[in-house]
Amino acid sequence: MTCLIPQKHHDRLLTIGTYAQRLGLKAWVVGGAVRDFYLGRDTLDMDLIFDGNQESVAGFCVKQWGGEKRKFSKFATFKVTLKDGFKLDLARLRSEVYPYPGSLPQVSFTKDIKQDLFRRDFTANAWALSILPDTFGKSVDPYGARKDIDKGFLRVLHEKSFIDDPTRMYRGIRFAGRFGWRAAPKTKQLFLEAVKEEAPLLVSRERFCQEFLKILAEEKLKAVFDYLIEYDLLKFAWPSLKWTDALLQVNTVEERLGVLVCSLKENGEEFLSSLCVAHELSQAIMGAWKVEQQRLSPLAALTNFQYTVLRAVLPDLPQPALQPSVLRGQDLKDLGVYGRNISSLLDKVREAQWKGKISTREEALKFIGK
Repeated sequence: MTCLIPQKHHDRLLTIGTYAQRLGLKAWVVGGAVRDFYLGRDTLDMDLIFDGNQESVAGFCVKQWGGEKRKFSKFATFKVTLKDGFKLDLARLRSEVYPYPGSLPQVSFTKDIKQDLFRRDFTANAWALSILPDTFGKSVDPYGARKDIDKGFLRVLHEKSFIDDPTRMYRGIRFAGRFGWRAAPKTKQLFLEAVKEEAPLLVSRERFCQEFLKILAEEKLKAVFDYLIEYDLLKFAWPSLKWTDALLQVNTVEERLGVLVCSLKENGEEFLSSLCVAHELSQAIMGAWKVEQQRLSPLAALTNFQYTVLRAVLPDLPQPALQPSVLRGQDLKDLGVYGRNISSLLDKVREAQWKGKISTREEALKFIGK
């Protein structure tokens, strides 16, 4: 087999492999990067594994190309973000044991590359290429990654895979939608059994949220949702959640989440609060959701984000509907309106504007007989 490592990444990976060899380490690029190399897809995010302590390699990368490194002590891994945006995850060869279904794994180090690959989610990601100078590009494919990719198969490596880590079910759905793959027969059976046993509920909501946001980042989102529906996985996100074509009108993860929240109507707020998203994003989405629920033109100007979400969800709204109310409470006070009549009359104006009956202050004044 010819070397799968693209020429544009050749020098950098060889430089890292050469340094690792000087330290007496073996080193590989592994997982999704290898899969993407084989499929001819570019990637700027790679996983590297070593058969010993890789900390000095992480430091070397930062010194060589600039950037920063972060250590994650729980799994003894390093994330390196280089100045040019290239990202590397550096880990030691390891094996994993799951104390109970849905838990984070307990890690122990190994010297066996095959043992490390066996802990991966799917065969397509259980593939490594050496980056050492003498064996650069040499393939380690003990579980048939290339064969399954050629067939378009998603295949787990062992029968407890989805029970040990149910987030693999959502990763599998992403890969299926992205690449047009199908689950191998035995894997499909295990998938359906895990859904029947409600395995996704074993995962913390925080971990689920991470996977769900990754789903919303997928380019072929409709295909991913089709698989979510086929395998009855949407109910674990929210019981009434479903596909909406409004998702095709927006582009970012944040906008897509906003569309889903608004499409859930009265359940949107509770769904959003169940997810672990940043407070600022939550507030922005809630602003759009409240407008959708009230069905009144807003009192204050919407942000571009809120306007985009609401236009996607409510494409047939008349143009003035999402503009700030053409009359404010102070306007009514100046006209001699007092007390509860202010809010009552203001709501009527906002409703009329929402429905496109009025679009200017003059029209609003005529509408209320002033």
